[in-house]
Amino acid sequence: MSNDKELVSVGNFKNETDRPLVLYLEMLCAEVHLSPGHEVELLGTASPELLPISVLVSDGALTVYPHRLSDPEWHVRFKGKLISAGWPTRLSEHE
Repeated sequence: MSNDKELVSVGNFKNETDRPLVLYLEMLCAEVHLSPGHEVELLGTASPELLPISVLVSDGALTVYPHRLSDPEWHVRFKGKLISAGWPTRLSEHE
């Protein structure tokens, strides 16, 4: 991530189930895989078009997408570590 880009928080997500959970981050098809108990703060590059977002819930997954921005740069903060979201991003690899 470039140091000149400001990130803003768009929400916190915690897997309180006993199964894996995937955050699908649109429109770039990034994925963040959360094991049970994992919690992340979702951040995006600051832009007037980043918000609002919608979160669609399905079995084992949450799909996050902004209404007005087609190419957000997503990041997650996990256990104090800033991680650029990719395909796939497995949080278990960052413990």
